[in-house]
Amino acid sequence: MNLPAYIGIRFSVSQKDSAFLSFITRVSMIGLTLGVVALIVVVSVMNGFDSQLKYRILGAVPHMVVHGELPTTPINGVRASAPFLKRDGMLVQSNKNRLVAVYGIDPGKEKEMSVVPSHMVEGRLEDLVPGSYKIAIGKPLGLQLGLWTGDNITLLIPEPSPQGSMVVPKIARVELASTFALQSELDYALVLINLEDLKQIVGVVQHDTRLTLDNIFQVGGVRKLLETEVNVTDWSREYGDFFETVRMEKLMMFILLTLIVMIAAFNTVSGLSMMVKEKQAEIAVLRTMGLSRGRVMQVFIIQGSFIGLVGTVAGVILGVPLAYNVTEVVGFFEDVFGGRMLAGTYFDRVPSDVRLFDIIVIILVSFLISILATLYPAYRAAKVDPANALGAE
Repeated sequence: MNLPAYIGIRFSVSQKDSAFLSFITRVSMIGLTLGVVALIVVVSVMNGFDSQLKYRILGAVPHMVVHGELPTTPINGVRASAPFLKRDGMLVQSNKNRLVAVYGIDPGKEKEMSVVPSHMVEGRLEDLVPGSYKIAIGKPLGLQLGLWTGDNITLLIPEPSPQGSMVVPKIARVELASTFALQSELDYALVLINLEDLKQIVGVVQHDTRLTLDNIFQVGGVRKLLETEVNVTDWSREYGDFFETVRMEKLMMFILLTLIVMIAAFNTVSGLSMMVKEKQAEIAVLRTMGLSRGRVMQVFIIQGSFIGLVGTVAGVILGVPLAYNVTEVVGFFEDVFGGRMLAGTYFDRVPSDVRLFDIIVIILVSFLISILATLYPAYRAAKVDPANALGAE
């Protein structure tokens, strides 16, 4: 074994140190372990919320809308297309009203276009046949308006006049045929109606085309291909800022929780500095036996790195299973103490999404901080003068 590595590991596991030094070493390992556990669990939970929001929101809204004729040539990255029309409107029921987005869809193609058909609560989208003027809304919106399937409600859509000088309200009496529950804000703001019925209500003949992409985050590349021929809009214009905010929150949580690892690193600095002071005689003997200053530094770098390695590995061993089972763990404590952590939100449980890349980044960051924490004590050890140290003994 490399001599500095051998000595550094012996110093780390030695039982002859003072009780206080051993305590500092244990505190450093435990602090690093807890920091790694917190990072893994919190980042995985943030990933879970991010994934669920993307599924519930971006899975229901159009990935891209083409205004005009869709090019006949195949478009790379586009999985499916369907006729589509969108208008902003208002549902009015007695003295209650709600602003909504009205999607005119082809019910037969909606399974290819969104996740709404797999989240139906009452009825089916196939009930939205042309000429029936039936709609589907979120179950929570129906409860707010006091509606049940079969009830009638007024749909009001502001539409510009042909001259464009004024806005003319288009009013239709529609029937609630089915409800869905996406567990997102769309449950309160989305109305689905047959495309032909919406065209009749607003008095238009043409419609747009909705595209569903293989990878929703490749929307920029597809937009560049289409913008030379037609006018297009995509989800990023309406929801891009929202998901950028979620990404920034995840980054800030990662930075804040990294401070826990840095606090543990300060304990490592303190412990190694005290060990350098205590082992000056041993360092002096090693120097007189021919160990260079650089190799003395390696001894204490390896010792601190060993502490960091043990703490990081322990954190991963504890953190990964906890992150995978955080839903059950939170549910257990909710049952024990009562109440619900996510009461009043769209979520009924804490989601988790453990990603290998994030785990690797956490391991590398934690271990790098541990190594950096050893540099100053190792430098102090290399500066020990053998004559003075042995003379003091």
